[in-house]
Amino acid sequence: MSLQFTSISLSMTVVVPEAALEQHIAASPSIVTDEIVAAVKDYEKTHKLGYFPAIDFYINNNGIDPDLLDAMQSISWVVTNMVRNEIRIKMRPVFSNLKFETIKSLAQTLPPVRINDENLTQKLMEHFNTTTVKVNLTATMIQKFIDKEAAEKLAKNLAYQWLKGSFETVTVNSSKALD
Repeated sequence: MSLQFTSISLSMTVVVPEAALEQHIAASPSIVTDEIVAAVKDYEKTHKLGYFPAIDFYINNNGIDPDLLDAMQSISWVVTNMVRNEIRIKMRPVFSNLKFETIKSLAQTLPPVRINDENLTQKLMEHFNTTTVKVNLTATMIQKFIDKEAAEKLAKNLAYQWLKGSFETVTVNSSKALD
């Protein structure tokens, strides 16, 4: 009798509590986020872009103070490493293998915010929050499922249950059984 493996692609977003970061970083993540959002709004107002680009745009165009960007990148580096380690430790008992596909700060992606949005500042704060991380990984279970939907639902529930105590918030955005 051979072992049966089922691989599931998981996409999730987690927020690391600021208290967990205090001993690892010098800058306050909330203050850095506030300053980044103010700079992004000011840049758009001055240059009339019509949208809010990803943080790389500001890096390439000197749109934000380099020291502020360095602080953001330092926090993001610490946060993403903490997330990777915590996920590896917490999910190891339920999944036989974990392969991280991508792990990055949400702030490094294109903000899904419109210029005329009535909750503009709040949405930008959520997006550029330096403690929010988007993770895509493949988790393997030593179990063969006939029903892919059941495997996807189980993996999604297991990921949430095993991670919910480690982060401020955990959102499992999607799960997909791989062939």
